[in-house]
Amino acid sequence: MTKAKLVKRKRKLRIEGIAALLFTISAFAFMGAKFGLHSYNIVLQKEAQQIKQQEQTLKEAVANLQNEVNTLQSRDRVLSMVEGEGISTNQNVVVVGEGE
Repeated sequence: MTKAKLVKRKRKLRIEGIAALLFTISAFAFMGAKFGLHSYNIVLQKEAQQIKQQEQTLKEAVANLQNEVNTLQSRDRVLSMVEGEGISTNQNVVVVGEGE
């Protein structure tokens, strides 16, 4: 009885195998990029909403401050303060800053 020889063959790389491997890798990369960009888009949308809310809050604050400035520089208020100090007023009083 003779022993059977074990013959090892060298595996050859086939183009089909390489193509299948590259396709699988690219499919996983595509799916990862797709989900990653989608989640990043959601994060950017939330940040945009927060910035819009901050902008609206700041606009309201500016409007309130502008209203307060207009109230503080009104001619009637200035004249009442001057008369309260005992200083006489004439009709030639000009409030600076109303031309804006």
